[in-house]
Amino acid sequence: MLRCYTAVKHSAIKFTALLFFFGFINLLTAQSQHPSFEPLFIFNEKSPVYTADEVFELGLLLSECEKGSETWNRCNQKFKAIKKEVTSSAMKNLSDEKKGKAILKYLYEDYLKTYSSLQTKLDVAFETGSYNCVSSAVLYMAAAKAAGLDVRGQKTTQHAFCSIYVPGVKEGQLKKIDVETTNPYGFNPGSKEEVEFEDQIKAYYVVPKKYYSNRKEVNDGIFAGLIAGNLTSIYIKTGDYQKALPLGAARWEIVKSEPEKSVAFVRNDFDILAANYVNLLPYSVPEFLSKFEWFISFIERWGNTDFLQKNLDNSFVNLLIVSSQERNYELTMDIYEKYKDKVSVSQIAKVEEIIADTIIFKAIAGLSTEEKITEINSLISSEELAIPARRKRAELHLESYWLEHLNIFMNNRDYETGYESAILAVSQLPKSSKIKTMQNGFYKNIIVTIHNQFVKEARAGNYDAAQTIIETGLEKYPDDKNLKKDLLDLQRVMNNQ
Repeated sequence: MLRCYTAVKHSAIKFTALLFFFGFINLLTAQSQHPSFEPLFIFNEKSPVYTADEVFELGLLLSECEKGSETWNRCNQKFKAIKKEVTSSAMKNLSDEKKGKAILKYLYEDYLKTYSSLQTKLDVAFETGSYNCVSSAVLYMAAAKAAGLDVRGQKTTQHAFCSIYVPGVKEGQLKKIDVETTNPYGFNPGSKEEVEFEDQIKAYYVVPKKYYSNRKEVNDGIFAGLIAGNLTSIYIKTGDYQKALPLGAARWEIVKSEPEKSVAFVRNDFDILAANYVNLLPYSVPEFLSKFEWFISFIERWGNTDFLQKNLDNSFVNLLIVSSQERNYELTMDIYEKYKDKVSVSQIAKVEEIIADTIIFKAIAGLSTEEKITEINSLISSEELAIPARRKRAELHLESYWLEHLNIFMNNRDYETGYESAILAVSQLPKSSKIKTMQNGFYKNIIVTIHNQFVKEARAGNYDAAQTIIETGLEKYPDDKNLKKDLLDLQRVMNNQ
């Protein structure tokens, strides 16, 4: 039976430029200059164990309370009163354990009034009575140290509190007692005690048990630094890097000489500030470039880490992409040449692809699709694209424009011209499965067209015309099995006449 067939259709495949953006993208707030990454203040004490005055002073500094300001002086006067109380004869007559409990209740009588989860500043706690786990814990630490107690900071992923070490049952043995500073009855949580000061204390905050998991004892500088850690987290959310970075730098400067493992989370918090800032989506290439150079200066000042390098790599890629997309080709190449040595080896291939894009887009600007094919084919053998990653990228461009060009013939049903063009395309891109598929599509459509013309004439009884169509087709495509079969079928029909 002679059947008619339907032509095969193909769609053009569009070429999409690379675009990578690392996390931490926030809305950009207008800034006249980049934030400083020098420490907000310098704290000279570097010992793991601070005195009461040192803890208190550091707590105020990390709360962004300016030294010598009126607030600073008021807070110091109040702390003097605290030191006087905790060193009074009444306190001295107590055991260390009872003294630790009395100090917590005393702070709630006169200073700590209202729990507020975000109120981490020590000076604000003094001025308003509003506190959270960090501000209350640092205040308790300073007061307990003033009383001569062995008090140490405890941190978890979601919480901060204190522990005091007091003489144990056996001589020379120490007993560790936790102090939950967010409520007046937080001494040795879980223990029973008589409720006091009911007329002064109206309510208190209870910490969920899960907040005590993954606890870690840290030194005084790391513990007080939690104030800055909370503040910089807030600043990230508001996009205020002018405040966040200097404070983060001060926090890191205090603890950077400590063992690396114990302060890794502090360094990571600091690095996140810089990474967040450099990844803010810029308005223009010059602004992006300025921010990228700022980030390099940050790394030169504070040293590189794997996290910072990853962000530097991605920022460099994004900068090149944006510059190339804005057709600022000369600037793109200048940026590449100046900073390519800053990029890690794992990122080089992406960078070279962008440079290939830049070279190609500059060369083919304003050309027709056919002219683009000719130009790219010429560039592929040039020294500019000799690097394998660039050449591979150029071949993708060439493939894209060939598919676009061939698709015009397909849509116009000019299958023979498309087939001849596809042969040339395959000679230039012998590994392209897409071009080969397109070539095969043209061929099938050519054979379908010849077959359908043949069927039309044969059904009408025009056997000579039908034979001419098949023989003409076999002259062009002598190995085609379908045309050979059509000729045999026709010959059988003619012989039976």
